[in-house]
Amino acid sequence: MSSKTAIRILIILVLIYFLRTLIIYKPILSLFKTEQTKGVIINNKNFLRRGFLTGAFTYSYNFKINDKVYTNDSKNENVKIGDTVLVEYNETFPFINRIKDKK
Repeated sequence: MSSKTAIRILIILVLIYFLRTLIIYKPILSLFKTEQTKGVIINNKNFLRRGFLTGAFTYSYNFKINDKVYTNDSKNENVKIGDTVLVEYNETFPFINRIKDKK
């Protein structure tokens, strides 16, 4: 394998890693069977772009499946700590999840 081929493969793998949410996770939640459960907004801040300068952030949420707790970014600036959210997750890979609807 030439060094140019190796570099191209490495670049593709890095792009897949950084774009995994768009090219892997979202299609899995859209195409395959999902389950739903309730989650709770927790005090875990995710700063938005330039958030350290502007103070813009979102809170995370967590939910529990089979005695394991999963956490993810709510991507919603309007939720408050303690709010209940409906979480959609892939039953085989619960770490692939998103908020379905705010309740």
